[in-house]
Amino acid sequence: MSLKKILCTALLAISLILSACTAGSQAEGTPTPDAQAVLTAAAQTAQARMTDLAAVTPSPLPATPTLAPVTPSATVTLSAQTGVVPTTAAPPVASGGTDRVEFVADLTVPDGTVYKPGEKFTKTWRLLNAGTSTWTLGYALVFASGEQMGGVSATNLTVEVAPGKTVDLSVGLTAPDNEGKHTGYWQLRNAAGTNFGMGPKSDGLFYVEINVSAAAVTRTPGTGTPAAATSTSSSTGGVVTNTSLTVDTATVEASCPYTFAFTAGFILSRAANVTYRLEVDASYAVNLPGPTTASLNAGTSTVTYTLEFTDSVTGTARLHITSPEDVRSDPVSFSLTCQ
Repeated sequence: MSLKKILCTALLAISLILSACTAGSQAEGTPTPDAQAVLTAAAQTAQARMTDLAAVTPSPLPATPTLAPVTPSATVTLSAQTGVVPTTAAPPVASGGTDRVEFVADLTVPDGTVYKPGEKFTKTWRLLNAGTSTWTLGYALVFASGEQMGGVSATNLTVEVAPGKTVDLSVGLTAPDNEGKHTGYWQLRNAAGTNFGMGPKSDGLFYVEINVSAAAVTRTPGTGTPAAATSTSSSTGGVVTNTSLTVDTATVEASCPYTFAFTAGFILSRAANVTYRLEVDASYAVNLPGPTTASLNAGTSTVTYTLEFTDSVTGTARLHITSPEDVRSDPVSFSLTCQ
């Protein structure tokens, strides 16, 4: 029963009692004690019903809160180093422009050089950047086709080469076991992973070509005198002529440290102050003596350099005369394998 009905019932009961009492009073004068007790009991009953109803009537539910829209935040994953957001390395980007090679010279291993089966050697090309893009350290010398002869598939450049500049690139190779003619073709690869080479379409190949024969002269040291390598400049005019450089052992397998001896020679047509130095392009940095200036008479002059190596190395060397005129010997190659 609702509270409203209870109140109405109680009031009706009280009204009826009052009406009866009024009638009684009019008849008898004043309410009797019994009538007063009835009124009190009725009031108490109404109060008790109201109390019981309040105990069982549920409280009103709280208003449903209105939720503001929530915008999800980005999730950032941190690396093991606290507070450092991991990044992804960007792929190599081509330097732009065109890539093209122009062959300049074979600095070592002229075409048709004869080697014994299994003999190690170093091939060095001088190449010109004939394109419009700079060859960065992301560029590499790569094997293209033919016979790889044990060479690595790709070797990154160690210097940047601007358009119009030359660079000497080397690769260590091993003569095949079977006799006959062997040719390996090579190209360059840019930072985007595209091979390129010579010619108008930039797809030409430069190569190494050797002959293998068991009767070839041994270049490694044995019981006899080690084979030497000699290079002579083709210069035939001016004050300085017949510039040459010789290394006592072109290819050697020995305990390290090991010392190579380089002997340079040239002919002066007249007395002159001559400035010269040894230049070396090796598989790692080499400490070299500085330039020398000497007052020399006309005729043949020689100078000797010794270089000690504590680790395996391959490289080329040349004599460079800067005064009284600029003359270079052809390069001579050398190789050391530490045992």
